[in-house]
Amino acid sequence: MRSFPLSNRIEGLDTVRAVAALSVVFAHLLGPSMPGISRYIFTGHPAVIVFFVISGFCIHFPFRAAEMSAVAFLKRRYLRIMIPTAVALALAQWVGLRAYNPVDGYILWSVVCEVIYYSLYPLFLPISRKFGWPVMIVVSVIVSYITVIGLGSNESGNAQIYGPSLNWVVSLPAWFMGCYIAQIHRRGLYLGNIWIWRAATAITASILYWATINTPVGFYLTMMPFGVLACGWILSEAANAERGNASPIMEKVGEACFSIYLVHVIAAAAIERLGITSPIIVCAGSLLLVIPFFFCVEKPAHELSRRLGRRMVAG
Repeated sequence: MRSFPLSNRIEGLDTVRAVAALSVVFAHLLGPSMPGISRYIFTGHPAVIVFFVISGFCIHFPFRAAEMSAVAFLKRRYLRIMIPTAVALALAQWVGLRAYNPVDGYILWSVVCEVIYYSLYPLFLPISRKFGWPVMIVVSVIVSYITVIGLGSNESGNAQIYGPSLNWVVSLPAWFMGCYIAQIHRRGLYLGNIWIWRAATAITASILYWATINTPVGFYLTMMPFGVLACGWILSEAANAERGNASPIMEKVGEACFSIYLVHVIAAAAIERLGITSPIIVCAGSLLLVIPFFFCVEKPAHELSRRLGRRMVAG
């Protein structure tokens, strides 16, 4: 086996991250003001499922056939995610977003899930090598559906109503799916026309959003099958990037996806406190305010995490 790796970067994934992050922003800040069925164009919860799949992919990819130091891994991941989250939490309280906290779960519910996944990955990895990711996916899907069917959903069909103790269980299959496609990923993989995958994913997400609001079939029932579609889209974007077709702009935006996710509602609240209520202006201003957060908070945290990893390898 190889030694502890430092890189988990696959070209094309930042494009997916960018689309998912912008979908969340537009769903929160533009969607409610849009007329008729157009309000279903931008979807937040499906985008978070995409994030979970990508997270599993990126976490597992360097360790497909590598040894892992659990201590080194956890230190790097905690630094990477907790520093930006702590700063965002402080800013949210400053602007009056009291529900922006790990317990109530506004925005941070998915971050809590990620921390739990990172913490358990040193256990998941040896289990996957004994039983395989497909078995783990099947078991997690069964547990997820037992949970959501047994406890139901809120009025928006979302699953993040179960609190920090169960939210991660509900979405765990999507994270495992990401680990699985990381395991099987290989260069030269071709799954068909990339625009078909993009259109299929976007249209399906919108239809599931409509179904969530207008029928009893909510996100809490449909997000795991949607995760399978997201896997195909992610692998197709990676293959598209290998052929030199990745968008440089979207790849750059994707690098800041965590900042976009954390900060957009905080920035919107700050802008609205100035008396600005136009959704377009609030949305645009929120994205602009992400820039200083990325360069002053997230990027330094990422670099600190990388430096720690290099020191551990050198030692």
